[in-house]
Amino acid sequence: MQGADGMNLKWDLRHTKIVIVFVSTILCLNTLTSILASNKLCTEEGSAKAETEVKNISAKQAKELIDKEKDVFILDVRTKEEYNEAHIKGASLIPIRELEQNINRIPKDKKVIVHCATGKRSARACGMLKDKGLKELYNVEGGITQWKSEGYPIEKP
Repeated sequence: MQGADGMNLKWDLRHTKIVIVFVSTILCLNTLTSILASNKLCTEEGSAKAETEVKNISAKQAKELIDKEKDVFILDVRTKEEYNEAHIKGASLIPIRELEQNINRIPKDKKVIVHCATGKRSARACGMLKDKGLKELYNVEGGITQWKSEGYPIEKP
């Protein structure tokens, strides 16, 4: 008798341990899933900035984009003196040091092609614009210097 009862008791204890391990695993997985879902929600709240990606493009790609997309905003962030020497047709001048005060002049619903003389100021400007929530930003690497060396048209006042 005792052997049979002892056997059932051992079986019940093993069975109980398996059930406890199984339930514990389910609870841990449920907790982990909740934590991950919570982190995802937090990440999505701040994703407006993460969604914006500044694309570095060549002068050739900028020219193609301007020719193809008729509805782009060309932003020149050089000084007024540099702009007056030569600029891309249709470019709007907002010097980088005046960019924050004039952010409302830049349309948020258009592709924005940003250039300077060589691409350094325009890269900084793209970072500023990205932080302000603009979505489609293109930095012209090499700036107007590269634009001119490719033989693309410029305007002089």
